[in-house]
Amino acid sequence: MKKLTVVLITGHPATGKTTLAHALAKTLKLPLIWKDQFKESLFDTLGVSTPDWSDQLSTASWNLLYLQVENLLKANISHIVEGNFNPVRANERWQSLKMNYAFQIIQVRCETKPDILLERYRWRIKNGIWHHGHVDASNDNKFLEAIQQDMEWVDVQSIRLSCDTSPENKDCNTEIVKKIRKLTLNEMENRA
Repeated sequence: MKKLTVVLITGHPATGKTTLAHALAKTLKLPLIWKDQFKESLFDTLGVSTPDWSDQLSTASWNLLYLQVENLLKANISHIVEGNFNPVRANERWQSLKMNYAFQIIQVRCETKPDILLERYRWRIKNGIWHHGHVDASNDNKFLEAIQQDMEWVDVQSIRLSCDTSPENKDCNTEIVKKIRKLTLNEMENRA
């Protein structure tokens, strides 16, 4: 990869972010940082407790994620970062990183229909795929309302790609991998 690049993968829970992130990391041979890796490690180390405790570990996980992003940028290492980046909290962090380091961001937003997302979300909980420390929000009105719309983009200069991970769009991950490979190899400057 010729230009320092961060592939930022975002979207609601159960939209396929982590699956896509791992596929990209393998194909592009880039380090991958994902928020739940930190949070689940903290759960395993410090224990599972209340929803407030889960929120505290989320905050710690985001802080650890951004520390790792900055360490990789300082070392001039392109990488992939994955999480459900809420622009309310993420905009300032990414804008600051962009001001302090010369790198391009390729932002990928994973999307799917709300009913598919909810079905996946509940299936992961029911089948023990999801770490037991996460809070089940599948019946929370705020969560159910939020998933009715696509997650907003992080407001930072970036190339923006969407990936509809609905079952009928089986080639989305493959297409995103091809697009990112082309963008990083050709150093395209089509910024949003």
